[in-house]
Amino acid sequence: MILLASGGLIRAQEAGDTLRSYGPRFGIDIGRLAYVIGYPPQLGSAVFLDFEVSKNIYPVLELGYSSSHVDSTSWDYNSSGFFALAGIDYNLLHNAGRSEHHTITAGLRYGFSNFSQDISNIIVHDGIWGDYSAPDHRAELHAHWIEILAGMRAEVAPNFFLGWHLRYRFLLNPEMDPLVSPLHIPGYGKGSAVKSFGLSYSLAYKIPLFKR
Repeated sequence: MILLASGGLIRAQEAGDTLRSYGPRFGIDIGRLAYVIGYPPQLGSAVFLDFEVSKNIYPVLELGYSSSHVDSTSWDYNSSGFFALAGIDYNLLHNAGRSEHHTITAGLRYGFSNFSQDISNIIVHDGIWGDYSAPDHRAELHAHWIEILAGMRAEVAPNFFLGWHLRYRFLLNPEMDPLVSPLHIPGYGKGSAVKSFGLSYSLAYKIPLFKR
């Protein structure tokens, strides 16, 4: 009876090991934090939330804030605002066991940013009439873009993940400001670039709510 009980316990543990844990995963873009340290004129932070609704399928929501300041001999530039991205990731890695959560993903996002840009102390250089000041320019803008992503996340400890993603972005409304193309769009990058690349690094924690 003891042997039978022990065998049943072992089988139960093995069955438990084959279950897959599910729950929301919260993360932060640590690449943006490193960029703030290396380049103080540009500040920003971003967080994300995803959830494996079915094996290998992850709806994703990203939220963030970014600001940029540039000084030149002819003008001062400031921009700041919030951004959000929503989309889905699909895991291309078929893990050996259901309890493994490493991912190599392909993904798609829709991005939106609500931000302001302010150009002041504008000096126009004219070789004939001499230098003169131009009126300041301020605009409240909205940007829309699409992102295609590829990347990976590794479970470095139970429910803790490190990862990176390569992002290819397509700006949908480059003429958002007919007077001045934004130098910096929060969440996107240079407003003069209709297409751009980005790289993000993340640290995340998953709350294991249930197994199945």
